[in-house]
Amino acid sequence: MMSANRADAGISLPTARLLLVSAAGCLLVGACWAGLAWLIGGGPRTALAALLAGAAAAGAAIVAMGAVTPWRRRPLIRWPFVFLAGTVLQALLTLLGGLVLYSASLGEAIGTWLCLVVSYWAGLAGLVWVYGSHMKRTAPAGPPPAADEKAASSPSTE
Repeated sequence: MMSANRADAGISLPTARLLLVSAAGCLLVGACWAGLAWLIGGGPRTALAALLAGAAAAGAAIVAMGAVTPWRRRPLIRWPFVFLAGTVLQALLTLLGGLVLYSASLGEAIGTWLCLVVSYWAGLAGLVWVYGSHMKRTAPAGPPPAADEKAASSPSTE
């Protein structure tokens, strides 16, 4: 039998998996983009810009998840809001990384921005996958019973 206060129980997120999967997704997209850019004749500057865009998105993902401290135990009900704040911070940091790369004017600007956006989405997809699979294993199976259902199911002492 599941306790009624399971939603109030503190849980932590798998920090290593969150950081590894999100950073690997970003870096993988950056490396693939750099390889494709090199193959179609983009040159070394365009390939370097793609690698740096993937690294900027990975760095933003790592810093954002570090800022929300997934290793801390929090009530289950609070994690969606904390995770949302982390993804907003990740988006802002990714844009900041893109501005830094744009000001460095490495390679083609549009290709670098596209690589940065695709890397961000790959990292975000990895974060959501790890977060969702962890919550699926941790969260209660269904909604808590309503107050009138509790009263109806308890034996009467009359």
